[in-house]
Amino acid sequence: MEFEGRVKKILPLRSGTSKSTGNEWKALPFIFEYFENETDRYADSVLLETFDTNVIDNLQEGMEVRCGFSHRTREYEGRTYNEVRLYKIQSIRKSQEPATPQAPATYDNTPPSPQQEKKNDLPF
Repeated sequence: MEFEGRVKKILPLRSGTSKSTGNEWKALPFIFEYFENETDRYADSVLLETFDTNVIDNLQEGMEVRCGFSHRTREYEGRTYNEVRLYKIQSIRKSQEPATPQAPATYDNTPPSPQQEKKNDLPF
């Protein structure tokens, strides 16, 4: 799913060290507000999180962005969890700053389309 909306609120940066690799990581959670339909009266919002350092350095509250995210449900030790995964974020324009020449922050992890994957005659 992809929606255009705005970054309503940026939450505190999370960071740590991977137990398996020993590499440091950073994650920036933020609340994304969007309208699912043009006729909606009230905006929907979802908590998303990015690990992309380019996005972390450039994301600001009030920024208008296009976000692609998916969801899944999983079970762990008898409990059910919903998970929302951000796979794409692209700046549309910055609403709180004067226009400055800056490349939009983009993170795209979309799977290839069936046409892109079909490069041979195999049925899978």
